[in-house]
Amino acid sequence: MSTGCDNFSPLEGRSPVKDEFNTLAIDDRILFKPGMEESALLIQKVLDSQIKLIEGVHGGPFSKKVIVHICDTRECFNLYTGLKGGILAAVASNGLFLSSYVISNEDYPIWLAHELSHLHLFQKISIFNATFIPQWYHDGLATFASKGGGATRVSKKQALDSIQAGNHIVAADKGAFISTRWPLNHPASEDAWTQQHMDYRQASLFYEFLHPQGGVKLLRAIESGEKFSDAFWSVYGKTPEEMFQLFKVSIRSNE
Repeated sequence: MSTGCDNFSPLEGRSPVKDEFNTLAIDDRILFKPGMEESALLIQKVLDSQIKLIEGVHGGPFSKKVIVHICDTRECFNLYTGLKGGILAAVASNGLFLSSYVISNEDYPIWLAHELSHLHLFQKISIFNATFIPQWYHDGLATFASKGGGATRVSKKQALDSIQAGNHIVAADKGAFISTRWPLNHPASEDAWTQQHMDYRQASLFYEFLHPQGGVKLLRAIESGEKFSDAFWSVYGKTPEEMFQLFKVSIRSNE
C-alpha cells in the first residue's frame, strides 16, 4: 500500500484522477486506460461478488462507492500509486489500481478482492492511520478475506511446513516505518516474490486462526480509533506474539 497524507481517505465516492481514464459505459465504478476495455468488462462482471465477499468478512458495507482503476502499463501503475518493483495491485492516495498483468491471469478476481479488503479498511481509518497497523494484519486479513489473493505462489501446506520448521513471520503489534514492514525470525529468501507470497500466506493462516475469536470485533475497535496494540489486547487478552505462539500450538495439534 502507499502512504497518503494525514487526512486522506478514499471516501468521497469519486476518483481524483478520473479525467485521466475512460469510464466503462455500463458501470461508472470501473475506470480504464485506452485499450483496456475488455479487462474493464472482466472486472465489472466480478466486482459485485467480490465486494459482497469482503463485506461479509469485514462485517459491514463499504463506506462509500467503490472505484477501480485499470492501468495499461507498469509506468501507468507506478505513476498513480507511487510504487515500483513487483507490486501489481494497490490502494494508494489516488484510489484502487490494478495493473494489466493482474487481469491477464485467471486469478484476477482474488487479486481484486485483496485490494478491496484494504480499501474497506482505509475508507474507515485513512491510509495514514493504517501505517501504524502491522503489515501482517493488513495482508493477513486481505489474503484471508479474498481467499488467497496475493499468496498464490505458496500453498497453505508450504506455509505451515515453513512455520513448523521454525521459519515464519513475526507478529508485531505496530507498523514499521524505518525497519522492515515484514519482520521475520529468519533470513529472507533472495527470491523476493516468493518470500512475499510466503509472508502473505503465513499471515492469512494466522488471521484465519484469529478471525473466529474476535476478528470483526477487532476491526470495529480499530475503526473506532483505538491503537492497534490496545484493540488487539482488548479483544484477545494477549499480544499478537502470544497469540501467534498459540497458533503454532494449534498447528501441531491439528497434524
